Amino acid sequence: MLLPDLASTIKAVARKEAMAALALASLTRDMTALFEQAGIPMLVIKGIPLALQTTGSLTARGRGDLDLLVAPKRLPEALELIQSSGFSLTGGASRVGTHTRSGQYSRFVSIEITLMRDKGHRQMIDLHWHPSLARKILPPFDDLWSRRDHLSFSESHVPTLSLTDAFVHACCHAAADRWMCLRNLVDVHRLSGRLDPNHLLAVGRKRIVRKSCAVTHSLAPISNSMVFLGEHSAARHGRALSLSREAQLLPRKSMGQGAWTLKNRIQDLLRLLNLSHHPVHISAMLMRQFVTPETLVDVQTGQTLPAIEILQRRIAKMRQRIMDNDATLSHMSDH
Repeated sequence: MLLPDLASTIKAVARKEAMAALALASLTRDMTALFEQAGIPMLVIKGIPLALQTTGSLTARGRGDLDLLVAPKRLPEALELIQSSGFSLTGGASRVGTHTRSGQYSRFVSIEITLMRDKGHRQMIDLHWHPSLARKILPPFDDLWSRRDHLSFSESHVPTLSLTDAFVHACCHAAADRWMCLRNLVDVHRLSGRLDPNHLLAVGRKRIVRKSCAVTHSLAPISNSMVFLGEHSAARHGRALSLSREAQLLPRKSMGQGAWTLKNRIQDLLRLLNLSHHPVHISAMLMRQFVTPETLVDVQTGQTLPAIEILQRRIAKMRQRIMDNDATLSHMSDH
């Protein structure tokens, strides 16, 4: 038999994924109750709700972090609420939850912040105030909240995106990662099959939805998507298909082949800008290239840094990356 140990290995991995998914379900239930008690509207995105929407099973999508979405105006109190339950910021101090100018800037150019808690095993929460890196594709939080779905499990009722919004979000999420993760494409495929054809046709007018569906269709045909993709989808979305094939061969979260280079960085920026052509998205992506929320603050003290020090840190980081890249190229040429 070819690869005789493969079946037992897959079974062991599947069991670990199922156990991790059950742990995520428990955390999802606890955080839902916490926000409900505090009276803060919150949607659970991806994770367990998406597993239920796409497969009907808590464990079918495997493990992941807990992704929570709140309105930007409720972020400070949501962040404080999560921290009160023992979670801490993974990147050190941040101004994102403050009402200062640096806090407003941080919330404008970024979409989430990560927190962690150790209770014998690591628990991670990504707190979002924008649902996707592709800005202005999905509507504001209040609209998402008004048409939310409630999914029930373990005697809990978890609020999440409606089926149509979950589909658009899955398309945005897949595109933001250059369609690198096959699980994201499986989500797009499964959700598309559950949508009413009229709803699918309506959201199919969005460019990012058409691209994600074209990539998904190239791997596993989506009959409904052809309503808006047309017969010449491969030719029309050739760049997206090519980018997805390249990305799927690279390490997770890699920006491109080889070490960090200025060329790779510029190409990745152009790709990010192309996710959405809305002025808000373009402004946020460009501003973030110059000043990230992490460089605004001393991560130890939480104090906002002077503008000159922020500039010096950005220049120093860029210089270090260029030096590291030169050293890598020199080492490769020596061998």
